[in-house]
Amino acid sequence: MRPGAARPRIAYLLRQYPQLSETYVRSEIDAIRVACDVLVLAFAPPDLPYVSDVPFKVSDDWEEVADVIADFRPHVLHTHWLYTIWDLDYFARRLQIPYTVRAHSFDVLIDPLHDYEEAVDLVNDELCLGVLTFPFAKPLLEQTGMREDKLVPCFPVVDYNLFHDETPNGDRVMNVGACLPKKQMEDFLDLAASMPDRGFDLYGMGYDTADITERNRDLGGPVTVLPSMPLDLMPSEYKKHEWLVYTASRKIGTVGWPMAVAEAQASGVGVCMANLRPDLHEYVGDCGFLFDSIAEAREIVSRPFPTELRAQGFEHARRSDVAQHKQLLLELWRPALQGASCSP
Repeated sequence: MRPGAARPRIAYLLRQYPQLSETYVRSEIDAIRVACDVLVLAFAPPDLPYVSDVPFKVSDDWEEVADVIADFRPHVLHTHWLYTIWDLDYFARRLQIPYTVRAHSFDVLIDPLHDYEEAVDLVNDELCLGVLTFPFAKPLLEQTGMREDKLVPCFPVVDYNLFHDETPNGDRVMNVGACLPKKQMEDFLDLAASMPDRGFDLYGMGYDTADITERNRDLGGPVTVLPSMPLDLMPSEYKKHEWLVYTASRKIGTVGWPMAVAEAQASGVGVCMANLRPDLHEYVGDCGFLFDSIAEAREIVSRPFPTELRAQGFEHARRSDVAQHKQLLLELWRPALQGASCSP
């Protein structure tokens, strides 16, 4: 760091914080805090909180939010989910602060041509430094008229170093994530019921967990439904498993590239995911499997996860390493840092 150079100041504007199921936000902030001072502002409290050591404030009073931002004097505003760009743009214009957005899956898969037509001018404006988006989503957003040079393709971010562990794994089968209809976790229960001699664990988070638990009881309890766990406890949980089966609703179709895939691969767990779209092959890689039916998933996970694919998975998961991806954000922010230093 140059002598006397100030650290960059980044203000996050989020819909809610700190939300346990949004590990991508936590992992990104933890990586960015190494090089920058971070303040988080959220418009609503979480429904599934965790303890955060990041300075944050929750308020739905936009005047108060504007005052807090002004007092913090950030070089850049940043948010997650493309549909929050209108909120971010309001504060950016009011305070004349540039901003960036990290898009995800469901916020793009809804209907970009219809839902983001009015966001095109915001993305293309000079106040917006860029939008990070998954590779499969970039062409969808370009079709709306968003400038190609404003859209930065990248994999989902996970704390690779937290999960990377090449020691032996257990033999159980797992699923993990927010219990939402789009995840169709009923399929996981049905799969478990069809394999009574295999151990199945569901790490469900909030939302419809009670309904899934009741259905599991009705089926005779083929799955162990575990309580929500903080991110720091999950690496040891992954190590108990040989396979991750990630279910999804074809009817809803908004499951994208879940972080659990990269976390599992970094942990030595085989990935078997619902085959919703062709782009998922890029994400799970040649070391992962896609299934079109419960019967096909059963056939896959009834076999040992091949050793050579496990080794490939460790390397494939590095594409989601937040320690590397943070450089994409730092590079986007560089024009706005006004003499601040991004080191280390």
